[in-house]
Amino acid sequence: MPTEAEKVRRIVMALDTASSVLPAIEAAAGLALGLNAELAGLFIEDERLLRFAGLPFAREFGFASARARPLAPAAIEHALRAQADQLRRQLAATAERLSLAWTLEVVRGEVLRSALEKAETSDLLVLGRSEYSWPGTHRRSDPAQRFPALAAHPVAVVFDGSAAALRALSIGSTLAGVTGSELTVLVPVTGAQTFNDLRQRAVEHLVHGTAASYFYLPDSSPGSIIRTARDRHFGVLLWPGCTENLKPAEWSELPCPVVVLS
Repeated sequence: MPTEAEKVRRIVMALDTASSVLPAIEAAAGLALGLNAELAGLFIEDERLLRFAGLPFAREFGFASARARPLAPAAIEHALRAQADQLRRQLAATAERLSLAWTLEVVRGEVLRSALEKAETSDLLVLGRSEYSWPGTHRRSDPAQRFPALAAHPVAVVFDGSAAALRALSIGSTLAGVTGSELTVLVPVTGAQTFNDLRQRAVEHLVHGTAASYFYLPDSSPGSIIRTARDRHFGVLLWPGCTENLKPAEWSELPCPVVVLS
């Protein structure tokens, strides 16, 4: 295994009340399995939702009646506890199936800020994409189907030749191997020669001739990378430096879990 990947101690998976759970769990568990790391879940209760529930004009609409009724803070607290319990069960089932050490911590705050505060330098951070549903999970006994949500979607790495990108490439290759996914390398450059040079560097860095497809991006803007991730239906995106480049509003546009590397 590449030396860059051996330094990882924990895979910190950060989810909030609107996150798509199963893809994030599988991405984090696949990394934990491939890198021999601990799986550390972090459920973040949205403090903005709790503040809103305390306002006198806050209302919710009944699903069956379509009628407005006061939004009770106690009901929000109960729903948050129920989501945390459901996540704990899903995380426990996945960790038991893959023989992984795991933990779950519940905090209150904003996803990115809270996740960055909890992650240490020896950790990898996985951020679940936002979604309005809370999908269930299905246990599979077939070893080839251990990661059903990810196996049909590529693991993608944004590669610009930097040290962080080389580390991302090693970790992405490990994750693709564990989950049985294709590996796609996104090269955001200007000019064919630069693309070819970076592609050759990536090929040389991948161990044992790991197969990968290489995709040219005309620029490295967050919008371009997010559109590509959406159009090509990536399962996981390893994106060095994304926390420095992404605006808060752009996080909600991400179509898949993101592994954060600095």
